[in-house]
Amino acid sequence: MMQAFDEAAIDRMIVGTQRPLDGFEELYQQVLAVQGFAQDAEKLVTVECSAQGVTGLDINPRALRWGSDKLAATILELIATSLADLQEKSNAIMAEKWGEAPLDLTKEGNPAELRLRNAQDTYDRAMENSMAELARIQRRVDGS
Repeated sequence: MMQAFDEAAIDRMIVGTQRPLDGFEELYQQVLAVQGFAQDAEKLVTVECSAQGVTGLDINPRALRWGSDKLAATILELIATSLADLQEKSNAIMAEKWGEAPLDLTKEGNPAELRLRNAQDTYDRAMENSMAELARIQRRVDGS
């Protein structure tokens, strides 16, 4: 007698492969929404940065009296400061998720890499199991 194909088991394997990825989309959206901010001491130049780069630059007309060299240097410094603020805020969001700060994505064994590797391993195992089950069913069908 041929055993019935267990669709529920396949569904459970598929759900299991998705579990390690839970929360990544929400985390991604949170990080995309982060804004870095920097302002000079006189509050004449303000820079905002996001994941897309510089998203805001406000120059008070009084800052134009500084001359082009000082204004350019100030803007470049504020961009770097704003990007550092953006990175710090992003690290804080990721620390809430993974319990580490700062999160160095280039570091071997960082939490994001480990979770992605775990998700890939789970997916690979589920696919191997699914293919083995389908091959077993095919052999039974061919033998009948």
